[in-house]
Amino acid sequence: MKPLHVCYISQEYPPETGWGGIGSYTFEMAHGLAGLGHRVTVISRAVDEESFAEEDGIAIHRVNPSPKWDSLPVLWRMNRIWPGFAWAAMLKLRAIHRDHPVDIVEAAEGRADAFFVSYLPRRPKLITRLHTARIFIDQFNGKSDRPGAAEDYWLEKRSICRADMVTAPSKAILDLTKTWLKLSDDKALVIPNPISVANFCTAENERAQIVLHVGRLETNKGAATIMGALPALLEKFPTLEFHFMGADGTDLDGVSWREKILQSIDPRQRNRVKFQIVSRGELSEAYRRAAVCILPSKWENAPYAALEAMACGTPVIACNSGGAPELIQDGVDGFLVPVDDAQTLAARIATVLTQPALRQQLGLRARGRVEQSFSLERVLPKMLDAYHHAMAHA
Repeated sequence: MKPLHVCYISQEYPPETGWGGIGSYTFEMAHGLAGLGHRVTVISRAVDEESFAEEDGIAIHRVNPSPKWDSLPVLWRMNRIWPGFAWAAMLKLRAIHRDHPVDIVEAAEGRADAFFVSYLPRRPKLITRLHTARIFIDQFNGKSDRPGAAEDYWLEKRSICRADMVTAPSKAILDLTKTWLKLSDDKALVIPNPISVANFCTAENERAQIVLHVGRLETNKGAATIMGALPALLEKFPTLEFHFMGADGTDLDGVSWREKILQSIDPRQRNRVKFQIVSRGELSEAYRRAAVCILPSKWENAPYAALEAMACGTPVIACNSGGAPELIQDGVDGFLVPVDDAQTLAARIATVLTQPALRQQLGLRARGRVEQSFSLERVLPKMLDAYHHAMAHA
């Protein structure tokens, strides 16, 4: 088959605009397809000035939201609800498609980045990737009443319904989305998130007494559960450290989770709890040094933090909810614990820390599972089949 021209639209694309789940997925797919000889374009959000760059065979266009309503009387209020990035992305795609025809456009449902693209006449085939719509994120974090929520939900729903095909990294997110809107089985496919097993790999270094958490600190990510498990573990293991890598967040009262966590432990132990934001290269090294990675979220789609840790041979302890059971086999290559259960989380962490042979066995199996089911080599052919199917049948 001839090479495709695939365009990814994502406000989040590293390194400038972050390494969240959508950014990580877009980065992995873009580099994987470019490595196979396909033409790949990424339209992402500019940090300041708009720009164009070509990196590793990927054309990266960074655009600013438009139009800007700030200077217009009354209409400045449109900034709150107008999907300015989606409009700018549509204009950029239209120009690119005119000069270099695009076969497939893909975007997440979150933020509805391809909303206006879906209305273009004679547009390329459009794929919407389910990463977890904001209607569910708000529910999990108790923020469904935030300003602009209804408008966001409508835009994301239209982005899903108007796509030629919908793909999901887990059956859990597909089933959850179906509770919100109708999706025909022939239009929606479950295809795992891919990861480069070369960039995230094992090493023969000594594991430190470190419990690692990767991701934003927020209610849905299980910040309260971690806070409940911390004191007993710090007391039981005198050299143990907790490393939190990701942005801070607030609880429903607007209080910083970092401050809440620090206030929950003995002041003499606070130097053993560290908060950092690191590059992806540094993150890979952090996985390889840690004894265990914890992701006690109330609900997750298919978290990249779990895949990255597993690829580095680091056992993961996650909650038995959402898409985590589709990644982790309890007691085989990691552990699953009940939601909001700090006591069981602490017990599983203690098990890994006190049984190095078990930790090594879990890590080896985790690495093997990623290689067999989630590596770029395994996932890209499935995604390309989906793209060709969309082009032929949509």
